Amino acid sequence: MDVGYFLMLCGFLARDVLYLRCILVVAQSTLAAYGWLNGIPAIGAWNSVMVGINTVMAARIIHERRAVELPPDLGPLYDRHFSALSPTEFLRWWKQGRRETLENERLARAGERPDWLYFLLNGTVRVSRNGEAIAELPAGYFVAEMSLLTGKPANADVDAVGTVDVMRWETRSLRDLHTRNPLLWTRIQSVIGHDLVEKIQLQEARARTGT
Repeated sequence: MDVGYFLMLCGFLARDVLYLRCILVVAQSTLAAYGWLNGIPAIGAWNSVMVGINTVMAARIIHERRAVELPPDLGPLYDRHFSALSPTEFLRWWKQGRRETLENERLARAGERPDWLYFLLNGTVRVSRNGEAIAELPAGYFVAEMSLLTGKPANADVDAVGTVDVMRWETRSLRDLHTRNPLLWTRIQSVIGHDLVEKIQLQEARARTGT
């Protein structure tokens, strides 16, 4: 029984939802077997039901991922940053954005709510507060994501350093996902949350090395 609950804990720590479903199938199969073998039908029955549900959901995820072939230029990007979404969800969301080249442009202004969520494809952006640079971010990170998540104004200025390539999505449209497609919104939040963790790790690494 303890093994089943331990596996469930491991499943909830998995970032990829397919891994989560598969681990839950194994964990709840273990708990179901324990329930049936030890004369506890409630545990056996409920976990059997959950095994069936998670098996179906895992099969659906596998089908979705096989049904879509990502373009060669998007495959590595998806694997690195967006795997919390299914390939179908990723392509649908990606196509809703705009790819643009910007030069020395301010992407977010302190005290204002940004109109766009940016994902940096190439180039560097500088984060500054009260005119003092506090960080630089390379390609592969979001910009203006905190305002999207909190609904509050940005707490720093973010400027393109020279020429940058970005994908950008209108924040108003993204907030509407909360009611139109809550599951997709939750998965996008997961992607952004992972991005925030990586930013913290990047700044900690730079602080340790003094770069």
